[in-house]
Amino acid sequence: MKKRFYRRWWFIVLVVLAVVLAAASFVWSRSDVLQTAVIRLVCLASPGGAAKAREKAVASVVLLDEDVSYESRFDNGTMDVYALPSDEVQPLIVYAHGGYYIGGDKSSLSDYCRTLASYGYVVANLNYMLAPDGLYPTQILQVNEAIGYLLQHAEEYGFDAERIFIAGDSAGGHLASQMGLYYTNLAFQQGIGDVPAISAEQLCGVVLHCGYYNTDTVAATGFPMIEDSIWMLTGVKDYEGTQVAAQMNTVAQVTAAYPAVFIDCGDQDPFITQAGELIAALTANGVPVTSYLPETDQIPLMHEFQLMLNTAEGMEAMERLVGFLGERSK
Repeated sequence: MKKRFYRRWWFIVLVVLAVVLAAASFVWSRSDVLQTAVIRLVCLASPGGAAKAREKAVASVVLLDEDVSYESRFDNGTMDVYALPSDEVQPLIVYAHGGYYIGGDKSSLSDYCRTLASYGYVVANLNYMLAPDGLYPTQILQVNEAIGYLLQHAEEYGFDAERIFIAGDSAGGHLASQMGLYYTNLAFQQGIGDVPAISAEQLCGVVLHCGYYNTDTVAATGFPMIEDSIWMLTGVKDYEGTQVAAQMNTVAQVTAAYPAVFIDCGDQDPFITQAGELIAALTANGVPVTSYLPETDQIPLMHEFQLMLNTAEGMEAMERLVGFLGERSK
């Protein structure tokens, strides 16, 4: 009798476990709640490291504004503004953080943006409305709003309105790549809406760190939960082949008018093929491209390697980026 009871007990446990797993699978496939929670939990961890090689210069950077509203019509429209004190106007870098468009926060990029500012730039580190509450193209509209607000305060912040760069990492890299379209491709801009805050001539370049750029092929990269994140961003589960997916495809919409590009990606980053696709499209259209795609047999260069400013490759990416910025802002 005792043996039969144990057999029955284990059978009950297995049945309950199967039911729970089936229910979880059902919810996972039809609701974005679990995916949102998982992604936001993952995004709490920041891979960034301190720029020890520039500690003195970074310490001189001033926080001009913190959590200032850029007067967006959408939620989460705040930014921090950093600058190295100077009597001369400096170029402006508008920076968008990563996090699948679902998680992340500007605070995770504060060290990186301070380091950028230490080379002689005003850096605006943005927050924007996160998915699934903020559906595409909300984030594009917000970056445009932020730039419009910054232009109204150009004298206060001390930057040159004719020398503007837009940068971002991961999802922020995709967002920055789309801003390059927004200011140079009229058909794309009309599809997004609103009035551009700057002209193509004012945009000196875009900086793309470890992003994805082709929605037709991004699923094939195997990047964890990337399809779920695009579902949450677009509100369309089977997004492939839809109009919104076509809009999100930067590779397919590049023209010869696209701004100069700095792009980097590590050799072990699943998005390395996405970088290659965009570089090919830019080159085919005669767009100036500066790329840094390092390979090493030492430390695997994973996603967001450029934020690791305590590594040789991270600092090399920074130095090459600064060279690009200096050349394009002359």
